[in-house]
This record gives sequence, structure tokens and C-alpha cells, in this order.
Amino acid sequence: MTFCDTCPEPASPPAPAATPAEPARPLDLPEGVPPLRSFYLYLTSTCNLRCRHCWIAPEYAGGKPVPGMYIDLDALREAIREAKTLGLGCAKLTGGEPMHHPQFREVAAMLTEEGISFNMETNGTLMTPELAQFLKKETKCWFASVSIDSPVAAEHDAFRGVKGAYEAALRGLDCLVAAGYDNCQVIMTIHRKNRHQMQDVIDLAVQHKARSVKFNPVTKTGRGIAMHEKGETIGFDEYIDLARYVNEELRPKAKVELFLSMPPALTPFNELWRTKGKACDCGVAGILGIIGTGEIALCGIGQTIPELVYGKLGETSIRDIWLNNPVIQGLRKDLADVANYPGICGNCIHARTCRTGCVANNYGYGGKLVSPPWLCDEAARRGVFPESRMRVRY
Repeated sequence: MTFCDTCPEPASPPAPAATPAEPARPLDLPEGVPPLRSFYLYLTSTCNLRCRHCWIAPEYAGGKPVPGMYIDLDALREAIREAKTLGLGCAKLTGGEPMHHPQFREVAAMLTEEGISFNMETNGTLMTPELAQFLKKETKCWFASVSIDSPVAAEHDAFRGVKGAYEAALRGLDCLVAAGYDNCQVIMTIHRKNRHQMQDVIDLAVQHKARSVKFNPVTKTGRGIAMHEKGETIGFDEYIDLARYVNEELRPKAKVELFLSMPPALTPFNELWRTKGKACDCGVAGILGIIGTGEIALCGIGQTIPELVYGKLGETSIRDIWLNNPVIQGLRKDLADVANYPGICGNCIHARTCRTGCVANNYGYGGKLVSPPWLCDEAARRGVFPESRMRVRY
């Protein structure tokens, strides 16, 4: 699993217009506290694959979930009911592998009963025609993304750590499309050995009737740290070239939408115009993560970084965490203090909308939540940060 489909990154396709809006609920929030909009549900801390890059490094469990490593259904239901008074209206299901949860159907049904719309990130290997039909016709799951890292089966399988993962992922994607999901997304994890295959993965996505492809370079977190230390991840120059390649060569001829996370300060103005500036802010001010152990955290990064865990389902009140947790309070304060953002962010014209990007990624690279994204930090260090994006030019 890479950094989340809605955190960390470019905006995913919007929910279909047919998705009914929930009636407005009165919120019970003190002045100055933002609504809790979304739960990121890392349903299980185990996975049926053992991907080389996974940023939360779940335990490989083969075909069977490990007791104590998946979210308790009843505790989750109580947390959702409490969080709805704070503004909760949507969720993202991820993992590990979300369908590895032994009560996955019950979780999806419960979210729907509680009026929570949700999307899902999956490796696709456990999807079946019947399950896809259930999600489409009986739940409020409006969108799903499937990870495919290479058009070559053996290379995808080697990266995902299990033989047969490629064919199973494509079957899963086909099941979702056949069930009526006309907005599926393919997520391709980018590293040095597969970046030349991006066009082929786009073609594969078109062939299997996905609507978009998102490129997620491996991050320096979880198992990605080992790849970084071995020189297998892409560096600054390669990332800049990757963005140029996507914007100038792939996107103009692509038959599907393409997404690549890039700080707005390093994004061409015409691309910012095309995306209406929706380029970086991960929305963390309205999100809580719940990981497979039942711990409540900033997001999935809490699985490998204990100091970003705030409490546990059934033991800690969601309301108390959202209103009083010192890490959350500090993060809100730091994010609001745009004029005093550290480093190059303090001199960037995009600071108010970017808000330092993915704070989990920032923490993984520099040990601080509110700090310059590594790309911007490196650009400033090299003296190539665009002067046109500075509030005060040098």
C-alpha cells in the first residue's frame, strides 16, 4: 500500500452525482475546532501480499487474517456514531488489504447503514463478481482503486511478493467494472525499475476500462526505507523529470485521467489552472485514522510511528481525541500559522493552499509534521526553487 488515495496526493475522481448527500446534521463542536470529516480505516494490519514498498509494513498473513490485527466491528460502529456528531460523513477503506478483514462485508454494510459513503484502496486479488455486485448495489462504496505496478505479470508479482498477484488484480478490476463501477482507478507505484512502463500501464488501464491512473512514487516510509537505502527509489531530478513526462507527453494523448502528486510550487501554472489548484493539501485537519490494531492515529503511519497514535477503540473517546489530543491541537495550530511555516514554505505563495502537503510524508522524511515537502526542500537547497513562487524574491 502506498500513501493513501486521498491523502497524500492528487484528488481522486469525484463521487458520482447519483451518490445521495446525507441530510445535514447539527454538529457538537466548540468554536475553532474543525469538523471531523473522514475516517481512514486501515481495516487490518495484515495482508495477503508482501509488497516491497508498503509504507505501513503490514504483517504477511497469506490467506488468513490474524486475530487482534483487524478492527473490531462493534467498536468501530460505536466510534462512527460518536464521530457523526463531530461531522463524520465519509470513510476510506484500506489496509493492509481491506478485504482481508474477516467481516469485510459486515463493515461495508454497517457503514452504509450509518449513512457513511466510502471509497476503497485494494490490491484487487480478493475481489469476486459477487462481492463487487454487493458493494455496488447494496453499499455506499462509490469508488475503488486497484494497484497494478507493471504490465509484466512476473515483475508485478515480484514487487508484490506473491506469484499470481497480477492476474488476480486484473480479475478484481474486471469484477468492479462489470459490477458497474465506471470510475475505477489503477494505482501504479513508481520506482527506478518500472518508470519506463508507465505508458504500458496506462494502456492496460484503458484495456480494462479503468477511468484513471495515479502514479505513486515509493516513499521513504515503512518498507520503502529499505528501497530508498538501496537506491531503488527515484530522486529529485528523476521526480521532476517524471512530472514533466506525465504533463507534457503522457497526459495529452491519454484516454484516461492521470494523477501524480506534486507540490504546487513545482507545478507549471497551466497544470494548476487545469486542476483548479487542487494539488497538495491532504486534508489532514478533517481526518482521523484507525489502524488494524484498533488504535486511533494520525493516519496509517501510526502503525510504524507510535508517537502518532492517540488512543484505542473502546478505550478512548473519539470526541476527547478530536477536541483535546495535544498532537492534534499542535498540528492545527501549526497548520493555521501560515506566516511562520518553516523553511521555504514560509516564503511560498502556495503555502495557504498547500499547507506543507502530506504531513505523514513530511514526518517520514524529516521527523516533523509541518515542514517543507522533501521536493520543495531539496529545490530550495539546490537554489532552483522557482522565484515566481516566492513571496519575497531573492
